[in-house]
Amino acid sequence: MKGRSDEIVGKSVYEYLKCQDPHTTPIPQHFEALRGVSSQFEYKRNHRVLELHLEPLRSKSGDIIGCIGAGMDITARKKTEEKVRYQATHDALTGLANYREFLDTLEREIRRGERSNRSFAVLLLDLDALKSINDRLGHLAGNRALKRLSEVMKEQCRSTDLAARYGGDEFAVLLIDADPGMARQIARRVQIALRSGPEQPPLSVSIGVSVYPDDGRSAQDLLEAADRELYQRKRASRGRSVAARAR
Repeated sequence: MKGRSDEIVGKSVYEYLKCQDPHTTPIPQHFEALRGVSSQFEYKRNHRVLELHLEPLRSKSGDIIGCIGAGMDITARKKTEEKVRYQATHDALTGLANYREFLDTLEREIRRGERSNRSFAVLLLDLDALKSINDRLGHLAGNRALKRLSEVMKEQCRSTDLAARYGGDEFAVLLIDADPGMARQIARRVQIALRSGPEQPPLSVSIGVSVYPDDGRSAQDLLEAADRELYQRKRASRGRSVAARAR
């Protein structure tokens, strides 16, 4: 490892690099270089991302006497890559995951469930009367209604869950390590929070629930089970609205 002698002499690799864990980058790579193995890797330090290349430092006789490295600051590039990935996996209006990201995550969770025998739940949500809001108040109000629902979903879901805009006025949530009771509790919380919000117009949402593996072991089965319950609830909600107007 090359540097000023007063920085190196009497210090271990851990002390010089200010790292406590011997298994954390870049400690192993330095020891690999001292054993004759070159490496190239990314390293985050002080809010910067560096691309580092380490290789053995050899004497004229070919003996390894240290290691030498070169680094390039790639922070801006990584931020651009993260922005592009975010745009590819998230809905522009609501900031929630998009349809493709939701399906990919659902498939991964099914594979994890097969290995661990853990249950999880899927919620499908449909914002009630969005067409009426668009017709009466305009599409800006309709977009705001969609954002209001997405904000409630973010507030009521755990950090481990995935909330997504499924398409149009439909949304979805993947609840990790959730049983039927927990799934229905979260569904009720979303409905209550949306209904009791102070902003106008008042909003309501219909929600269907399915649970792995009780309601299916494939993405299609789980989505179809949640979709069936969603539209049963939506029909029941329309029936109550008609009866209320008749009175």
